[in-house]
This record gives sequence, C-alpha cells and structure tokens, in this order.
Amino acid sequence: MTSVVRPISSTFRRSPCRLRHLAALLTALSVMQGALALPEDAPRQFRIERAPLEHVLMEITRLSGHPLSFASNLVKERVAGPITGTMTAAQAARAALQDSGLALAILPDGTLTVVASDTTGSMRTDAQPRNIGTLPQTEVHANADQGFAVFSTSAITRVEMPMTSMPHAVNTITNGLLTSLRPPSLAAALAQTGVTSVLTDPTAPPLYAIRGFMTDTISVDGLPDKLASLRPMEAVEDINVIKGPNADVAGVTMAGGAINANLKAPTKTTQRSVTVEVGSHAERKVVADLAGAIGPNGLSYRVVALNDTTANSDGGYAGHRVSYGHAALGWSNSATDITVGAETLSSRQPIQPATFALNGAPARIPAQTPLGNADDRVQGNGTRVYYTLSHNLSDDWAVHSRASYESVSEESVQWHLGPAPGNTVPNTMWGLGYRTDSHLWALSNEFTGALSQGPLRHTFTLGWDELHERQDLLTPGGYSQATQDPFAPVPLPAAVFIPGIRLSQTVRQSIFRLRDRIAIGERWEVSASIRANDYVAKLPHAQLQGLAWTPAAGVLYKLTPHTAWFADYSRGFQINTGYFYNGSAMQPERSRQLETGLRWENTAHTLTAQAALYRINANNVSLADVSHPGYYTQITNQTSEGMELSVQGTLAPGWETALWLALSRVSGTLPGGFLPRAPTRGGSLWTTYTVQGGALAGVGAGIGVNAQSGIDAYGETPFRLPGAVRVDSSLFWHQKRWRIDVFARNLFNIRAYGNTLTSNFIPILPGRTLALRVTHNF
Repeated sequence: MTSVVRPISSTFRRSPCRLRHLAALLTALSVMQGALALPEDAPRQFRIERAPLEHVLMEITRLSGHPLSFASNLVKERVAGPITGTMTAAQAARAALQDSGLALAILPDGTLTVVASDTTGSMRTDAQPRNIGTLPQTEVHANADQGFAVFSTSAITRVEMPMTSMPHAVNTITNGLLTSLRPPSLAAALAQTGVTSVLTDPTAPPLYAIRGFMTDTISVDGLPDKLASLRPMEAVEDINVIKGPNADVAGVTMAGGAINANLKAPTKTTQRSVTVEVGSHAERKVVADLAGAIGPNGLSYRVVALNDTTANSDGGYAGHRVSYGHAALGWSNSATDITVGAETLSSRQPIQPATFALNGAPARIPAQTPLGNADDRVQGNGTRVYYTLSHNLSDDWAVHSRASYESVSEESVQWHLGPAPGNTVPNTMWGLGYRTDSHLWALSNEFTGALSQGPLRHTFTLGWDELHERQDLLTPGGYSQATQDPFAPVPLPAAVFIPGIRLSQTVRQSIFRLRDRIAIGERWEVSASIRANDYVAKLPHAQLQGLAWTPAAGVLYKLTPHTAWFADYSRGFQINTGYFYNGSAMQPERSRQLETGLRWENTAHTLTAQAALYRINANNVSLADVSHPGYYTQITNQTSEGMELSVQGTLAPGWETALWLALSRVSGTLPGGFLPRAPTRGGSLWTTYTVQGGALAGVGAGIGVNAQSGIDAYGETPFRLPGAVRVDSSLFWHQKRWRIDVFARNLFNIRAYGNTLTSNFIPILPGRTLALRVTHNF
C-alpha cells in the first residue's frame, strides 16, 4: 500500500481588494509566463508538532507545496518532530527523517521521495538529496487534489496540528468536498457536518443549529462575519465546525459551537480557471478564479469574480441576481506572511416559498404560485476589507494579527403570511419592509510559542480580541393589508416600504485568552484554557455590561499512532441583545459541555473517522417570540445530548465518501410549554466514484442523501414537521484542463420543508433542479 501526499497551496491567508483597477492589474498579471515565479522550494517557516512521520511529511508538503511521496510500509510506526524553523521543504523533510533509518531522494522532475537509507546512523542535515532516477512501481506521486479527508487543522490553536491531537470534536468540509458537491449555499454545505439551518422569518438570514443550539454568528478567517449568508460558495476554500462551546476559539463562543469559513487566499502556485454554469430557472453563472506569483520578491495574488442570475425561482417569484468580487495581495519571506484584501457584494434574492400550519401539519398549498407579489425580495449590499499578518520571532515563537471591517445593508420588501386562526382560511397578509445597516470591526491578536521541559512540551497561545458592532434598524412606518386564500392565491399589489422609526444598538467586547497544551511523551496530551469577556451592550432601552470568565480543559490519549481518545469540558458565554415583549432586557446565555470521543485515521493516510458523545446544558437560551415579531423569549434551561459519527476520505481507489450520522435529544420548556427541537435522528452522505484508467479515465458519478426525522415545532399553532429524505446526484468528467459536472438536486422531486420556529412561515424546500457546470483551467 502506498501513502500519497496531497499538497495544497501554502498556509491559507485570506484577503481581497475591491478596487477595479487593481483587480484588472492582477488579472493581467495572471497571464504572464512563469519566468517571474518564485522557486518551488523557497525557504519558509515550518511549525509542525510531534506526530507520526507520515503526518509530518504530509504537512511539509501541504505547507510548502513541494511534491513529496513515500511508501507507507517505509514510514509506518515511526514518529517525527517537532519541526520548527525557517528552511526549504527538502531541509524540513531531512529533519523529519533524522535518526529514522530513512533517506531523502529526488526524481528528475523535482519530486522528493523517501527511500531506505544505506546506513542506519543519523543523516547529515546539510546533505543534498540523491537523484535515484525513477521510483519503484509501487510508489505514487503527490496529487494536488486534497480529497474529502482532513488530517490536520489550525482551527483552534493557530499551529497546524494533527487531527488525532485535537481534544475536541471538529468537522471540516475540505476544498475537495466543496468542489465535488458544489453546494448552492452555506446552509447546504453545512448539512454535511450535521449543522441544521433554521429559518425564523422571510426577512432574516438563517440561523444555524449545532447540537440543538442556534446561532447566527459565522466567522470568516477567524473573525466575525456578516456576509456569510450572502457570499457565494465559490469564494470559500474550506469550512471548519467546532462542536460545543470552546474557550480556545477566537471571538464569541456559543453553546452549540463555532462555524468558520476560510476564504480562498493568495498563492505563489499559478492557478487560473473560468467556470460557466447554466441550470434551472434559466440560471446563468460565470466565475473567474485567478492566482499566482507577482515577480520574484515574494508577492502573490488571488482574484475571484462572480456574476449569477436567474430569470425566475421556486414559488413563482422573480429570479436572483448576485455580483461578487474578491481580490487579495499577499507577501511573504522566511519569517513573515502578510495578506491584505477586500470583498464587495451585491445581491437580490426572492423570498423563500413557504406555507403555514393547518390542523397540526404544513398545509399543502400550490408551490409555484406566489402568495404575495412576484417581486417580493430581500436585497443586500456589503463591503469587507481585512488583513492578516504572521511573523516568526524565532523558531518557537510567533505573533499573529488579523483585522477586518464590514459594512452590510439589507432591505426586505414583501408580503407576510398571517396564521390560520381556528384552522380556517383565508389568511391575512401584511405588506411591509425593513432595513438593517450593520457595521462590524474586529481585531484578533495572538502570541504563540512552544517550550520543552524534559518529557513535556508546552504549546502556548495568548490572545486578545476586540469586537465592535453597530446595528441600525429602520422599522416600517406603515403597512398594507390584504386577504389571501393560500389554496387559490391571486397576485397582490407590490409591497411598499414606508420608513418608520430608526433603532440603534452598539456592542463592544474585549476578549482575552490563554491556552496551554502539554504533550507528555508519545501518547498523552492535556490542555487547559481560560478566557475573559469584558462586554458593554448599549441597546435602545437598556445597557448590559459585565465580565464573564469561561474555562476549558481537555485530555487526549493516543491508543495507537493513528487512533486517539479525547475528552473535554468547556464553558461558553453569549450576549443576548433582544427584548422580551414587555420591554425588559434579556440575560446573557451561559453554557457548559462535557464531551468524549474517538478519532481514527488509516495507515495509508486516506480515510478518517470521528465518533463523539456529548451533553450540553445552557441557561437563558434566546429564541424569537413568534407570537410577537421582533421580540424574543428565553428557555430558562435547555439540555442537549447525543452521539455523532463522521467518516471522510477514500474507501478504495477512486471512491471518495463523506458521511455524517447523529442521534440527539433536546429537553427544556418555553413559557408556553413548547420547545423547538433539533432532529432526533439525522444524517448526510456524499459519495463519488471516478474511473481511474483507460479511455474513461476521469469519468465518474456521485450520489448524496440528506435525511432527518420529524420535528415537533412550537408557535401560535403547534405542529409537526414531517421527516424527509432528499437525494442529489452528479455525473462528471474531470481532466487536467477541463472539468464538466452535471448536478441533479432533489433528484426525486420530493416535497420537503425547512426547519422553522413559527407556524405561519414553514419554508418549502426547492424541488428538482438541474445544473451543467463547465470549468477550464489554463
């Protein structure tokens, strides 16, 4: 069996530049010849923790982008590291192989490979790799496709660590999985990790339920983000979901966990592609993704541009329009990485088709006829600028800084469906509008380092985060009213937004974090962290302030080099900025989680699995008050407990799979006696097979299943959402320069409903949709 190193671009540094002239300049530079590119094996900073040798070699390739291959039977049962300092990929590989009885060799094409050493002594670190001409037939070269599996992450520690050394449950949607799945939205992507989207109102972005607790806070590159529900998935490199509250995470820590999307970053490796997609509802999408080096002085760039339109949409509403631009400049040398950039976005989305509860179940109304006006819509515009900076003070110590500023405006103008009192129709409709302007400034600084004391190795993180947000809400000053029979709807006049009262609120949070992870010998690892959140929230009718302390502790034991048991205890804290209907302010949410699990990866480094048991308790959990729109209520105490299983990676040559299964139970009571529940059983699967050789090499197919059990929901009228199983599929042909994909989503055109908290807005999920996507790499 052979291990395959799958290099991807060097450490993800996310950024974008909004200026048209700069974007045009970078686009022009992308077509320059490779004469100005940097050498493939330029020195760079490595910080890799002690781990199995094959993992260390994989990380060297991933961070450097330099091809490296090895046979798994050569490196198995060996450990290496830590690898720290400024060096080339070859020098890092030689350091990893020191005292292993193995040597580094080089192929004529520059690929590094591991071979048996002629001697068993220590290798000279200044020796040059010897050229062995060709590899044995059992060896496999590196592959640039990352696949579905993930073996390391910096999601918590900022230092790249093996997944088998993480004392928390973490799920990652890799770039390989995103590229294969091509989810139409963030909600569709997160379903692959067990995160459920919940729509509470047609004017609001979705909430995301993690382990039964909802949040509307998403991070991008480790900083809070307001563009998450608007940003196209083509701009995202990968997504991390950290389950449960965690004191190690930068920014806000919530009961269910944290979601972080990483943007596509500048890279010195030339990458240029143009994609055209056509699909249902007369969809037309064009995407350009350009990256590469600018000269020999360490500069690189990334440009992503997208335009996406449809003529109409589900429910008979007008189509959507999305224009997006993201540009980034990066610079790096042996000790420093800097990225600056900007995003700009303009979006017009039709409202989500919806029904209402009648006799305890969703009413089956016509799905292709608007209940209001075909022009009902939600419009959004946003701009984001940011930077990231990492500087190595020495081989063991480094500083990291990142900051962003966002300005996002969203306006909703539409007809709202009223409930069915007494289970009778017709329903009352209200035509009105809202406008929200958000301004968010975020800063995160970290000082990281490592220190050895005999058999102990400490890895420290000292962090400071500043979050400042201002939100202005322009409420409706008037509304239109009409009566509608939802079983035989007639077009209503266009809704009109009449501006009314402006409400403003500001939130400031200063967060300080300290973490120490201690590796004890080869098998044991323990970690402890503490965070302090000093907050002030100035609301329209109240002011909240205080200092909240949240600790966390974890332990990990490596049963084998490829199998680890972990357990952790952590607390969380979140400000609630809403109001009860009586006008009183809400108390902050406090949570605590106890979790244990197993994590495994195969010896070929192609497949991973994770299983976890958890229990989360939270107090003062905020929920929208569906009886009084715009206000909130609280669950005094809510408990969520369950088990999760995930599998990602290669089952056989050409066969990739991502599987997630969960069983959960939520308990607690609202003042009205009802509790919104997470699905008690749920799962998702996406699996593909690609022909590996012959005339049909690159041809393949994929199939996906998303399923959840029925849910008891609360509202003015209690009802039950039925369970559903949706099937997606794809056919594709992938070559080096061309990629053709055909997608069929909801293949069997079943009628399914989205998760909601109100009986008069039950989303109807899209029926069968088709898409043809053609990508050319040049």
